[in-house]
Formats: sequence, C-alpha cells, structure tokens
Amino acid sequence: MGLDVIQTLEEKIQKLQNGPHVAGLKAVKLHLDAAERHLKRGQAEADDSSFTDVIFRCNQAFEGSVKEAYRVLTDKDPQKKTPAEIEKYLADGDLLRKRVLDQFTRYRQEWRNPSTHDYTLDFDEDEALLAIVTVSVFAIVLCDQIEGKLAYDEAAAAQSSTVVDEPSLPLLELVSQLVHTFAKDHLDAGLARGSVHLRYPRIEGSLAGFLSAELAKFPDISVTPNKRIGRLEVDVLIERETEKVVIELKHSAAERGYSRSIIERALNQVTRYIHELKASGAVILEYSPMAPMYEVEPGPGELRDIVRIVAPYPMISD
Repeated sequence: MGLDVIQTLEEKIQKLQNGPHVAGLKAVKLHLDAAERHLKRGQAEADDSSFTDVIFRCNQAFEGSVKEAYRVLTDKDPQKKTPAEIEKYLADGDLLRKRVLDQFTRYRQEWRNPSTHDYTLDFDEDEALLAIVTVSVFAIVLCDQIEGKLAYDEAAAAQSSTVVDEPSLPLLELVSQLVHTFAKDHLDAGLARGSVHLRYPRIEGSLAGFLSAELAKFPDISVTPNKRIGRLEVDVLIERETEKVVIELKHSAAERGYSRSIIERALNQVTRYIHELKASGAVILEYSPMAPMYEVEPGPGELRDIVRIVAPYPMISD
C-alpha cells in the first residue's frame, strides 16, 4: 500500500482546474512515487544508499512544487528563473500562506539545503520517511493555495454586479452586505450547477475575488486575501483609510441553521484579530452546503456594533 500522503496529493491534483500547473504537479507526484520505491528497496534489501536516493528524489519534488507555486501565485513562467531564485523569492516574499510557508521552511532547512551543500551526507530510513512525508504535505497544502488563487483570479475578473453603490456606508456595513450577497447568490448558484463538493480553499478564494471585483469601483478600498499578522492569518482584510474589517470564513456541515460552536470559535478568532490589528470590525461567514438561505445578524453582547455574522437561515443553535 502506498503512503497515504502521496495518495492525498494525487486526489488534490485531480481536483485542480486545468492549466500548466497540473502537469508540473503530476511530475512532482511521480518523483514522490520514485522516492517511495527507493524507500521500500532500502527497507527490503538493507541498502542504506537507497535512503539517500529518497532525499534526491524528494528534492526534485520540492523544486517542482516551488516552481508551480511561483507560476500560479505570480502569474509568471518559472522556466525563466533558477530554483534558487524562486526559493529566495518565495522565502522573502509574502505570497505563501502560513501553513505552506511552515512546510516550505522545514523542508529547506532539514533536507534540501543540507543535501545540496554537502554531497558526503548519508540519510537513514527515518530521515527518508520524514522527507517523503514533509515534501508531500508541502505539495498538498500548496495545492490548496493554488486552488484558492485560481478561484480568486476567476472571481476577480468577473464583471461587477454593482451590488453596493453607497461609498458613504461604514466599511463594516458595506462589507457585510457584500458577504451576504456572495453567500445567498454565488454559493447557491454554484451548488445549483452541481458543485456540491465546493472546497474551503475555492470558496475562500472566490469570496476574496468577488469582494475585489465589487469594491474595485472604490479606489480608496483595498482587499487583501490571506493577510498574515505575525503568527496570525486573516482570511480576508478590507481597508479604507483608518477603517479595517476582517473576514473569517467557517465551514459547517449542519443541515439546518448555523453551528453555535463554530460561531463561538469564530468570534474568539475575530476578537483577537480586531485587537491585534486595531480593526474597526469583523464579518463572519459560516457556509453550509445544505443551506438554502442566509441572513445577517449582529454579534452578541459587546460585539454587537463591531461584528456581523452571515450564516444559514434559520439561525438555530446546534
């Protein structure tokens, strides 16, 4: 039986939208298949050199992964850059999501750089297994970010539906109206076309792209998806002069209404974001594939004036 993480990667690649990145990621998966064969040979034949061969194959998979990250996240051809240039660009830039960056950094520090700069190194079975798992997980979470970026690009390129034409509205009210429109119109439309298994990265990317398209008419408003603030990461950050609104997306499998426990976790998160960013407000969107309708309600208690909750209707607790 193959390693589960490699199987998971294959499933992720199969679900991605078509494009040059798909061929590149399939090549990454082939390198990992070869690495697994080297691992099994080393285990069966007591051939320690096979474990070092695993690392070299994993390095090729890693380089292929960062090339496809560069291709999609920058909309540029990676063939014009060396692997070292791409790695430095991704390491120094603000393009990778935190979970992707963590795996990227770990593999570079523990396997990629040591094996590249010291040709005398030998690796054992445990190191070989960890290398396969680490680079596979990196490719998996990278696929999620690629999916979100492609969804963002598609939604951002769409024609604005002119949902809101009142720039004088407080930013929190403006954003909550748009998030509500996205939930009740765009999510339902996707489900009606049979896209029942819409995944979180795609929804998150589509939401940020929709907001970008709708708010493009207001030059003083900026939309930043996946905004990192230290160890925190905000799904979407909307800014206008001194106003800042954070958006937190949550997925629920509830068949009716919203999940109280999910909303409570989201409230804890956005309260922290508001404090760290000195934000003026937050919008929580809880999405359920079973939801026929969505409504907007203010946050509870002291959060009433600074938080809006967009969730399935009727709003009943779990």
